[in-house]
Amino acid sequence: MDIYKKRLLEFAERTLKQTKNYQNNREMGMSEDENYKVSYLLCKGSVKAPESVLAYAVNEESVLLFHPLDEPIFENVLNDMLFYFDYDLFQYLEGGYDLTFMTSDAHSGVWYEISQGHGTSEIACVGGMQKYLHYCKTHNITKERLARDVGYDGMDVMTLYDRSAVKEKRSLGLER
Repeated sequence: MDIYKKRLLEFAERTLKQTKNYQNNREMGMSEDENYKVSYLLCKGSVKAPESVLAYAVNEESVLLFHPLDEPIFENVLNDMLFYFDYDLFQYLEGGYDLTFMTSDAHSGVWYEISQGHGTSEIACVGGMQKYLHYCKTHNITKERLARDVGYDGMDVMTLYDRSAVKEKRSLGLER
């Protein structure tokens, strides 16, 4: 991970601990190990000087979306019924955000969602999915790596990667 991405992740982790939801969990006796952990970051603009950053953090009960650059910090708790990678990742990727960081657990979740939704109308943001798969390709996120890291045993979604779809968006100036 380059230094700017690392700094952005560290900033998001510090900001997470300042959110009301994180603090409420602490006050209720939740340990730091059980409390929210940053799962993935999306950045719009340069990582050195981002225009916007979206961070998703998870614990056993829910997902917390927060905007670490906002003052005051915007935060929204999403339960499992309100969270889909199609809208909470792929849609943002289509909208000009770039994936800056993602845990292996989150990658595994994305891969399961893709494997269940590909070839159906369940994935509406196909361009964002392709951008995500391009990220996986360039960052060596493979079925074997996820199996080793987190026990992933689903479909190899990289078989759905369409390099020409990503190239076409770049040539039209739609992709960063």
